[in-house]
Amino acid sequence: MKTLAPGFLFGSLLLASHLPFVVPSPKTLAIPEELQVAVGKVVVNATPCTVTCGLGYKEETVCEVGPDGVKRRCKFQRLECLTNWICGMLHFTIPVGNEFELSCLSEDILEVGQEAFRFTWRLARGIISTDDELFKPLRTNSHFVKFEAARESDSGTYRCDVQMLKNLRFVKRLYYGLRVLPPHLVNLNFDQSLTDNQKLIDEGLEVNLDNYSRPPHPTWKKKVASALGIGLASGVAGGVVVSMALYSGLRVIYGLHGLTTLHLKNWLYRRLS
Repeated sequence: MKTLAPGFLFGSLLLASHLPFVVPSPKTLAIPEELQVAVGKVVVNATPCTVTCGLGYKEETVCEVGPDGVKRRCKFQRLECLTNWICGMLHFTIPVGNEFELSCLSEDILEVGQEAFRFTWRLARGIISTDDELFKPLRTNSHFVKFEAARESDSGTYRCDVQMLKNLRFVKRLYYGLRVLPPHLVNLNFDQSLTDNQKLIDEGLEVNLDNYSRPPHPTWKKKVASALGIGLASGVAGGVVVSMALYSGLRVIYGLHGLTTLHLKNWLYRRLS
């Protein structure tokens, strides 16, 4: 078997050497005349979607381009776009008894007309969550949910689904986390707790957060610190005064004792003499 392999290989090389070497000649591809004069429509310019969530719009410029590459008959068009239809959650905290409204309307929906959409509401009562298994249907077909006087039992997560009536396609889903609290339970004065930088940001001004400093301590903390400092200083000064008084008294006592001892020694010396 080993002797047959070299012989077979040598015979194959010898046969290949006697065959003519054929090189295929290059051929040009013929383009049909219909394609040589064909004109196609090409998007030459496009803007991003106006929103990152929900139904939006984008603008495109479409031109006809022929074999010569020249743009002709350009036209501008505005098209619907949908990047992502699940839009996250908005949080609200209101006191009991306040009037409040949750609305699914947005500029894109108003531009088309709210009659072109269907609104479906669901509620997960008493919990803030996006788990769809917790939601129960809410009996309303409007684009909003209104509370004349909010109650604690109205707390929960409200979900609004928006569909286009022409094809029932979902174009938006938004969650609203609502907390309804008694007025005495929490102070809802948000502006009162803002720092100076946060107030500037809330007014729409730009603030360099790299130079952000900690918010000042409350006034009552400053008063307590001042009182403690004054008390500590008074205690130290009183201790120094008492120590000095004791030291002076001891000096007087020990001075009299030394003088008495000296007189006694002189008296004994005179008696002995």
